[in-house]
Amino acid sequence: MNREKITTLPLKELHRRLISSELNISDVAEAALESAPDAMAANAYLDWRPQAILADAYSSDSLLSLPPLAGLPVSVKDIFDCAGCVTTCASSFFSKLRPIPQRDAGYVTRWRRAGALLAGKTNLNEFAYGITGENITFGDCTIPGFPQSLTGGSSSGAAASVVAGSACIALGTDTGGSLRVPAALCGLVSFRQSLGFGEFDGLFPLAHSFDTVGWLQRHVGDLSWVARCLHPEMPVVPLGGPPRIVIPTGRWLDGVSPEIEVALDQLIRRLENAGASVLRQEASGFEGAVELFVPIQAHDAFAAHAPFWVAHRDEYDPAVRARIESGGAVTASRYQELQAERQSWTVRVFDPLWSQAEFLLAPAVPVTRLLAGADHSATRPRLLRLTTPASLAGLPVLTTPHREMDIQGIGFQWMARRGNDAHLWALADWLDAQKVVF
Repeated sequence: MNREKITTLPLKELHRRLISSELNISDVAEAALESAPDAMAANAYLDWRPQAILADAYSSDSLLSLPPLAGLPVSVKDIFDCAGCVTTCASSFFSKLRPIPQRDAGYVTRWRRAGALLAGKTNLNEFAYGITGENITFGDCTIPGFPQSLTGGSSSGAAASVVAGSACIALGTDTGGSLRVPAALCGLVSFRQSLGFGEFDGLFPLAHSFDTVGWLQRHVGDLSWVARCLHPEMPVVPLGGPPRIVIPTGRWLDGVSPEIEVALDQLIRRLENAGASVLRQEASGFEGAVELFVPIQAHDAFAAHAPFWVAHRDEYDPAVRARIESGGAVTASRYQELQAERQSWTVRVFDPLWSQAEFLLAPAVPVTRLLAGADHSATRPRLLRLTTPASLAGLPVLTTPHREMDIQGIGFQWMARRGNDAHLWALADWLDAQKVVF
């Protein structure tokens, strides 16, 4: 097989070929390395380690029993610590503030334990405080093969690494849409875990009230397999039949491009043909999510940066500096009020929807492309408008690409109740089996 194609295979098929010895782990590693130039041209990596991945791969070739994710090159967003690698958070100065980590972050440890090979550490919006994929220090992330298009962010290099084929899976974080936006714009699948699910030691925070962990990959049919390899302790939750789905409508969807509206109609038809129950229901209150989310996020970010803010304030990206600085203006009492409003908002807005359905379905992005080099000062609130409702409620979210139209950059987010991550894994299996998503 042509080496460049190996890392784009469905992961279950790749695993089968490794188990049957049709492929060696070193074959997969070498294929990832051959795809690296495309990833590097897109500014995907801040720390690319070809010798380390090859050494790990060749040593794994001799294993008699392979762990479940053995041989899969996995990139890591450079906000997680990896032993022996500098953590930069894509900042010009952060790596100077502490020694090179000697331990992996807890979430990285989980993936290594499952057998994944560390391909390198990926680029991001500075300190993950952005959603476009732009970075003034290390360069903007573009989609491999589409150099005029930004990946979206903040898990920007993560997405680019998978599109290029230099990684089969990319670890990332999602606070206000940082996995969902690049997944949609780059034609990938992503999974954002419920708030509080997963390990957070060794991860530099953006906003603890909303930070979640997750990953990006190519194929929806691999989602539950990867999740169960990663979380074998989780019980299997069967779907129990065709799903009941609500599409929240209302002013929060104002400005969604016509192509995405057409794609949603196509997706609804596929769902109904597969036996799913689909209901459109007004989501009163979703349009106010951004105004509630932004000051809480900024307050949390200001607290996280307080230890080095004064000494390094002028070294931040000006846009990131302004966002963090705004958090310093949110008083402790106002912060408590906002958190209380968030809790009541979540109950008031989501409970009527959950009473009708198991899952919610909505566009992940309102546009199909972010032009590289354009002025994106107004882009952030437009993107956050669609992603922050799930962030406020701490929901797990599956993002899938829409490939029925010849337009890259259309993706949809599937939401479940907080804590129902395994239920979303079952939905991914159903979407694949019914060919609703392909």
